[in-house]
Amino acid sequence: MNPKGLLIVDDHPVYREALTEKLGADFQPLGVQVASAASAQDGLDALARQPLRWTVLLDVLMPGLSGLAVIKAFRSQPQVEHVVAISGLDEKLWEPRTVSAGATTFLSKNNTSQFIFNKLNQLIQGGSSPMNLQEPAAPSYRLTPRQREVLGLIALGHPNKTIASFLEISEQTVKIHINQIFKELRVFNRTQAVLKAQKSQLL
Repeated sequence: MNPKGLLIVDDHPVYREALTEKLGADFQPLGVQVASAASAQDGLDALARQPLRWTVLLDVLMPGLSGLAVIKAFRSQPQVEHVVAISGLDEKLWEPRTVSAGATTFLSKNNTSQFIFNKLNQLIQGGSSPMNLQEPAAPSYRLTPRQREVLGLIALGHPNKTIASFLEISEQTVKIHINQIFKELRVFNRTQAVLKAQKSQLL
């Protein structure tokens, strides 16, 4: 039986290094090796180098291969037992999407490192991780699920090109969604849209 490993794939160096150090210390007594990678390709290469039974903690919003496609890429690797998606995106909105793409569960970057360790340890030791698939409360404004996704990415400060890449749609389609969001929220720019969405608990 191969030993178990945890691979953290995140392009943000400060977050990646801090989480790798913390989880490495937490998992060391349990015999779980912790490694990290700054990109999806580096992560896939790391899997090939070490014959471990891997759980992958994967940032779903990175340059290059990202989003739901990167979940599928890691999940297709025979040595990967679990892919755990992690992001600052809206948890209620994105957990069902990432799970549908093959992730075992979704974790928010707003959680503490101890919470993340507990969830990962539950999976690595063979337990299950219950998914929170409750429907979000109905918003005051009528936005489609796609418009809510676009709005969430706007709130994170991403430009149209990044939003288009992540959602696998054209930039023109992103612009159409943004215009519809502005019209529905009765605002004239991104800042106003984000502030109104936060006030209305759309984010």
